[in-house]
Amino acid sequence: MRYQQTPIARLAKAGKFLQSDGAWHPFAEEEGMYYRVREKVVQRVRIERGEDDALLRLFENFDPMPLRVLKEGFREELQLIIDDDRYLLTGQLLRVYNGWEALAAAGKPLGIHLVFLGGNSLQYSIEFSEWSTHEIIRVLLLSKSFTRVAAQLVRDAAEGIPHLHTEITGLIRTAHEMMMEQNNISREVPGKGKKKDDVQASLFD
Repeated sequence: MRYQQTPIARLAKAGKFLQSDGAWHPFAEEEGMYYRVREKVVQRVRIERGEDDALLRLFENFDPMPLRVLKEGFREELQLIIDDDRYLLTGQLLRVYNGWEALAAAGKPLGIHLVFLGGNSLQYSIEFSEWSTHEIIRVLLLSKSFTRVAAQLVRDAAEGIPHLHTEITGLIRTAHEMMMEQNNISREVPGKGKKKDDVQASLFD
C-alpha cells in the first residue's frame, strides 16, 4: 500500500473534478488507485499488485496527517505492508557508509530493520502493531530521526569519529523525542490498550 496526500487547493482546476463526499473513489482509470477528499485534503491510496483491495478499509478512519509531518503530493509517500500480525513502514533508503552495521544494530531496539540492498544502497523498515494516524505519524517521525542521525554518522565517519551502537540508539531516541515535541505530537497513542478495531482485527483473522 502506498499513501499520499495533497491539499485540494493545490490541484487548482483538477480539484473541481473530484468528488468531495468523504467516500473513497477509484482514481481515474489507474488500477488499484483510490482517492478521498477529507478536511480539504485529497488522500490517495495505491493498492499494490498482489494486494487485496480490502486493505483500503484500513484507511476508513485514517485522518489526513499534518502537512508539516508529511510533505504533499509526490514528494513524499508512505509505503506500508502487513507482515504476519504487524505493520511495516518500508522502502526507506540510505547510502552505504563505513560503519553502517553499528547503525543497523542501534535501530533494532526501536523496531528499525536496516539491511544492505546492494551497490551503495541500504534499505530499512520500521515495524508497528497498532494502526492509527497517530501511530503512523510517530513511526514517520522516527524514520526522519533515523535518517537525520544517519547523516550525522556519515560526517563523523569521514572524520574518524567512532560511535557505539548503544550511543547511536540514544541519539535516535533523542532526535525522535525532539521531533515529536516540535510537531506537538503526544507520546501516548489515543485509546492505547484498547482492542484492535473490527477492521484491523478482521484483516488479521
